[in-house]
Amino acid sequence: MRVRTDSPPSSDVFGLAMKVLAAQGLDGQAARAALDTMARERGLTVERCAALVVAAVDGRVN
Repeated sequence: MRVRTDSPPSSDVFGLAMKVLAAQGLDGQAARAALDTMARERGLTVERCAALVVAAVDGRVN
C-alpha cells in the first residue's frame, strides 16, 4: 500500500502554480518568468518556488 504524502509530485505543483498565476492574470510566458525571477531572487529552485505559491494559496504559509 502506498503512503500518501501531503505534497503532490513536483510536476503537479508546477502545473498548479501556473494555474494560480494565470488566475492572477499572467499568461504562460509571464507566469514562467515570474517563477524564474522569484527563484533567482530567493536562491531557490523553480520547483520550490512553485511549491511556495501553491502552499500560499492552500493557506499553509504564513
